[in-house]
Amino acid sequence: MCMNKGNNHFCCCIFSFIASIITATAIAGIFYTGLITSITTLVYFTLVLGILGLLYIIFTVFCGGKHQCNAIKNSCLITTSIGAIVTSAFALSITLATASITVGILIGAVAFFLISSLLTLVNLIVDSLCNNHCSDSM
Repeated sequence: MCMNKGNNHFCCCIFSFIASIITATAIAGIFYTGLITSITTLVYFTLVLGILGLLYIIFTVFCGGKHQCNAIKNSCLITTSIGAIVTSAFALSITLATASITVGILIGAVAFFLISSLLTLVNLIVDSLCNNHCSDSM
């Protein structure tokens, strides 16, 4: 996993981006070929994960007091959470039963934000538990 040592958060975001692109392409391809018929569970899970990411940010910012973790500043959580909410809400508003190219691209975007949010949340949890990047000042 990416550990934020020094100024290494850019490498973590690049790793997350590449891993998310590869996985999203695979999921969209599997959906487009028809091997997966129902993808709504993935879309709902992405929506819930995006909401949980935003709640994590809100609780950390407003309830952290003097001891706020600097790991959130070095993460991509805000962008992945907003992207997950927007793409999954858009995917839930249309019919996902047909295997067209546009639906495949939309499922790829949902899967991209799902994997990216998962990697970012796991990185934040591991970073805050193991490295304890919390400071006394804001």
